[in-house]
Amino acid sequence: MSSAPDRARRRDRTAEVSGLLDALGRTGDAMIAIDGDLRVIGWNPAATELFGYEPQEVLGRPCWEVLEWSDRCGNGVCDECCSASEPGPEDEIVATRDVVGHDKDGRTMWLGATTIVPRAELRRDVRLVHLVREIAFPLELERIVSDRAERRSVEPDPEAVARLERLSNREWEVLCLLADGKSGREIAEALFLSPTTVRNHVQHILGKLEVHSRVEAVAMLLRQGDGAPRRR
Repeated sequence: MSSAPDRARRRDRTAEVSGLLDALGRTGDAMIAIDGDLRVIGWNPAATELFGYEPQEVLGRPCWEVLEWSDRCGNGVCDECCSASEPGPEDEIVATRDVVGHDKDGRTMWLGATTIVPRAELRRDVRLVHLVREIAFPLELERIVSDRAERRSVEPDPEAVARLERLSNREWEVLCLLADGKSGREIAEALFLSPTTVRNHVQHILGKLEVHSRVEAVAMLLRQGDGAPRRR
């Protein structure tokens, strides 16, 4: 049997872990907590909003099965041999990295992931915590924006223009805000909508434009330059 001091230390450790996850879960970022077996033990409302999964769908599952992140070249960065889970003896914050992920519907998202590694005594219970946010303006759009900023000639694509004209006025507003670099939460605040409504608008936009991600939708808009349809 464990001694009274051991039980007291276990209670203190559990309380500290609970407090840590509660504090991080209150941030605006998606919070994903991983235990010593690399299984998901924490999933806040912002994670549900970003990825579309409810907590009961992911808790207890291996993190790499849920996240399946890759870099922008398509190389997997999330597996059972996670390098972020092998830190030094002190607690630390691993530098934010850009990754490509997918939501529940399989749509591609560019993400910024900051990893927090707790001190060694807590890692049996919580190995690491990812704080994740969507990057509304990914690297692959930089060239398009640069071309527009330098007013290089852009030849509109009639087919793309026709697809853009399918959008409702509200969908057009959402797409333009995405192109301005706004996140889903910021769009919801700007248009006085719920995050779920914004998410539905984005899904309708992708369907009408016949693309698979927000990145492709914004790229289609930006590539048309002055040839894009105009809305009041």
